[in-house]
Amino acid sequence: MDSIFNHVQREIVIHTTPDRVWKALTDPQERNQWETRHCEIDLKVGGQVALDYGWGVSYVGTIEELIPYRKLTLKGEDQELTIWTIEPHTEGTLVHIEYTGSWSNEREYMMMDNMAFGTYRFMRNMKSVLETDQDIRSTFWSSWIGMNHYTYRREGIEGVKVIEVFPHTPADGVIEEGDIISRAAGQVIRSYDELEDKVTSMQPGQQIVIEFVRHGEPSSAILTVLPYGQRNVVEA
Repeated sequence: MDSIFNHVQREIVIHTTPDRVWKALTDPQERNQWETRHCEIDLKVGGQVALDYGWGVSYVGTIEELIPYRKLTLKGEDQELTIWTIEPHTEGTLVHIEYTGSWSNEREYMMMDNMAFGTYRFMRNMKSVLETDQDIRSTFWSSWIGMNHYTYRREGIEGVKVIEVFPHTPADGVIEEGDIISRAAGQVIRSYDELEDKVTSMQPGQQIVIEFVRHGEPSSAILTVLPYGQRNVVEA
């Protein structure tokens, strides 16, 4: 029976004050500096929050709990919660986010991992903007190999399990559904985050060695990454 996950969490330490983090989280102009392209925040219990990420992805929620400079809880249109907490830390401020939901099969595991990975990348950008005034979003999602996967830890095997390969991408015809990827470019892969961070940070045209297990047997392949979302041109 597949496991059921009801929570996913990420956290990061930022070298600044809780007040500064709170402003970055709740002021629309500030939030656009590190996460959204456009957002609206009615900062009160019952107020609406609308986030537009600029590539067809958006979020609309209602503020359920508001403790200034400490906690912001949103309820989405799907009735699930997004909980931000801010705490003083010896090195500055600990920023923590938790999502509630129900993820109970391979595709849902992938969606959970993808959401958490994307969130943590934006948290890294918040850290960069607040600490160095540098927006590093342009370095995110530069390339891909064309597949969906999720963190896999079972039967003594650790890595990511491939659940979908997109046609006309580097992975097409090389990687198969069910493969367990264990290394990429010589780096041990233990999670979705590790593989995505490695692949999507590469420059298009670079090659990467992917090591995987298929039907219990180890194998490997060299793939050339494409710009994120693009596919190989197919001759008519």
